[in-house]
Amino acid sequence: MKRWIWHIVVMLLPLCFAAAIKAQSATEPALRRRGDRSTTDHPVVVKEGKNNSLIPEEASGEYMLGHPGELVEITIQFGELSGYISRQGDGESDSGTPLTFFFDKTSLQGQEITFTTRQIHGILYSFRGTIVRGSGKTREEEGYYLLTGDLIEHNTAQKSESRRSVSLKSGRQLG
Repeated sequence: MKRWIWHIVVMLLPLCFAAAIKAQSATEPALRRRGDRSTTDHPVVVKEGKNNSLIPEEASGEYMLGHPGELVEITIQFGELSGYISRQGDGESDSGTPLTFFFDKTSLQGQEITFTTRQIHGILYSFRGTIVRGSGKTREEEGYYLLTGDLIEHNTAQKSESRRSVSLKSGRQLG
């Protein structure tokens, strides 16, 4: 009787190893294309949320405002937008002083980007637009991406705003 049980165990052992190997390969991390169900046994789950951006994370970077050292820094990571505007002060008390206006409220919806900065010395900025592919042939060239839309400078002290349509070139992306 013991030999009979031993033969069953010996016959089932390879099946157990095969099942363990299959289970291990199903859980190993691997790069897969989003939405390509042929590469996985499990359906791809895309979380529905307020930030469903179609703008790639690689569009993150510096966008030049015009004058040297003046820029918009955009960071897109995990469907969230953050960043800042950096420029020289032009008021009486801050003339020539570097100012950084960090984003306060942001939104990424499809192709649309919106942000409002924090206020410094009565000035804040708001933007509504998108990022599109520019004329640069590689990411190492200026203008590979363009930040296009309406940039508004709000002056709360003078209760005024200055609106301009912009098409800001991305800076060179090294590495």
